[in-house]
Formats: sequence, C-alpha cells, structure tokens
Amino acid sequence: MDSPQHSATQILLEEPFRVMFPVGVLATLLGVVPWLTFALGWTQPPSSYSHGMLQIQCFEASFATGFLMTALPRFLETTPTRWWELLLGVCLALAMTLALATQNLRLGQWLFLALLVHMLMFGARRLRTRGDDPPPFFAFLPIGLTAGLVGSVAILRPIESLPRLGENLIQQGILLCLVLAVGSHLGPRLLYGHRGFPETTTPAAHRRAAGLFLLGLLLLVSFFIEAAGARQAGLILRATIVTGYLLTVLRIYRVPTTNLLHVHLLRLSFVMLLLGLWVAAIAPPPHQIASLHLTFVGGLGLMTFVIASRVVIGHTGFEDLWQSHRAALVIPLSLIALATPLRLAADALPDHYTAWLGASSAAWVGGVALWGVIFVPKMSPRHVADD
Repeated sequence: MDSPQHSATQILLEEPFRVMFPVGVLATLLGVVPWLTFALGWTQPPSSYSHGMLQIQCFEASFATGFLMTALPRFLETTPTRWWELLLGVCLALAMTLALATQNLRLGQWLFLALLVHMLMFGARRLRTRGDDPPPFFAFLPIGLTAGLVGSVAILRPIESLPRLGENLIQQGILLCLVLAVGSHLGPRLLYGHRGFPETTTPAAHRRAAGLFLLGLLLLVSFFIEAAGARQAGLILRATIVTGYLLTVLRIYRVPTTNLLHVHLLRLSFVMLLLGLWVAAIAPPPHQIASLHLTFVGGLGLMTFVIASRVVIGHTGFEDLWQSHRAALVIPLSLIALATPLRLAADALPDHYTAWLGASSAAWVGGVALWGVIFVPKMSPRHVADD
C-alpha cells in the first residue's frame, strides 16, 4: 500500500479524489449539522435553500469533480491533472462552500459557475490530446455540464416565463446525467461483477455515443417542459428516461451477484432514485419534499458514498474492506441509508416532525462523520494500490 516510486504530489495529481472527496465531506456536514442543532433546540431553523445548494453544489459537486479529474485522463489516455488545475478546483469548491454556508448565495452561484467552466475546459484540453476516444456513456457529461451552466445563469438572471428552471437544472440535471454516465460503467461492475471496458473507436461505439447524446438532450428538454408550465409532463418524461436507462443498461431489477450489504445498498440507491422521480411525477405537490429526499438522500447521497468507498478502496489498496462485511464500511453506509426513512417519517408523522428530523440528521451526520474518520486518512498519498 505504500508507494516509494511516486512522489506525493504526483499521486495527488493522478488521483485528485484524494483532495476533493474530503472537501465534499466537509460540505455535507456544514449542510446538515444546522438541522441537527435546530432539532436539538440549540439554533433557529436554517435556510432550506442554502441547505439544498450546499448538498448539490458543494457536497455532490466536490465528489463529482474529484471522480472526473481522476477518471477522465485515464479513460482518454492523456495527461493527468496539472497542479494549478487541482489547486483551482479545490479553491473554488472551498470558497463556494464557505459562501453558501454563510448565506452568500449569489457569490456561491458565481463560484459554482466558475467551477463548471473550469471542468468544461479541463475536459476540452484532454479531448484535444487524447490517446483514445471517450467511452459512449461520456456523452452524458457535456449535457450535465450544460445543465449546470444554464441553471446557474438562470438563478443569477431569472427567466420570468420559466420559474424554477435554474434550481431544477442544478438540483437534478447535473447529477442525473452523471448517474447515467458513470452508472453505465460502474453499475454493472459493482452490482454484477462485469469486467472489461467499452469499445470506443468503432463505428458502433460512435453511433451509441450519438444516441446517448440525443437521449441526454431529451432529458434536458424535460426541465424546460416542466418550467414552462407542463409540470407533470416534464416530470413523467424525466422519470421515464432515467427508468428506461437504468432498467435496460444497468438492469437494476436483477439481484446483485454477491450478498455483501454495501453492494445491495448501492442497488437500493438506484431504486430510491427512481422512486423519488416517480413520486414527484405522479403524487400530488404536497409530497414534493418526500420525493426530493428519496431522490437526493436515499438515491444520490447514498450512491455517492458507496461509489466513493469503492474508488478509495480500489486506489489505496484496502481491497479487503470491499470483499467482506467489515464494520468500517457497513456501519457508516447503513447510517447514511437510514437517514432516508427517518426523514420520510418526519413528513408522515407531522406531530413529531422535529424529533424525526433530528433523528434523520443525526443518522446522516453520524454516518458521514464516521465515513470521513475511516476513509479520509486512507486517501493519504502514502496509500497506493499495487495496480
């Protein structure tokens, strides 16, 4: 696990997740701890808006940035992250987290816009120098970045005829595209033990990439349909696209080939993501909060920590953590998963709303903090997998 052949700086530049994942851990704790202190009666209720933006634009974006800055150069067989690219990414993520945590929401949007432009340029530079074509599922990535750019601009300069377009693109558009992109590769590998890499240079691969790009555009259109007044039509279209993709490409209706709890939690996160989308599409508007927490906490949040665990374990040489039921992995992921039903109970049992809210916040904060205590030290450049 120790690697004397590479300097610490070189390891960090080849694997930027080691820097960005801890920033994401800090961001989500800053976003949820205020709800726990409110439930305990120590503080006033925090802003739901800044809470949501911290979770998406700081927590999820930091994990996504770390993953992409690590994976893109490898898939494209090109130069790893440069020192200034990593430094800029970290500074933007930290500054954005500070801005949103202190209610400086407009500055936070400008910083998020800067981070998206930075990642767009990061990818464009590597496309120009690539040694291999990107896999077909990468077609969703420019759609996700476009959703983020349009969303940030729409928040900074609201479009009167398209209310909530910016918030919806930020809260769902970016991450759904990332799920469809990364899920195409990691999902079958983690759930069903598939190996190998997709074809990238064949005409069939190029046709598939074009088809996925058009599917991503249709997903993007669903947000404009929703914002233009046909709310249910846009939500149903979005849920149908994501459901069809996850059922046909990832085949999440299949039972994982292993009995490991963390693998089943990954499958559960895909299921809760779909449930959240369909609850939003079909249920009356009062259930909107429940659908959002199904989508974000049980779906995207749990999924992020399971996949991040696999990334850390695979790159740092702690493979035994993934191959067995180890408390160091199972306990924090189980607490993170538990946060969803506890949060749903707060809406279902309003007479005890604050108590259930506190229990959900405590489960999330406890799980994330424990995950950070266990996994952040493993991200040290001292720990490098042999292969």
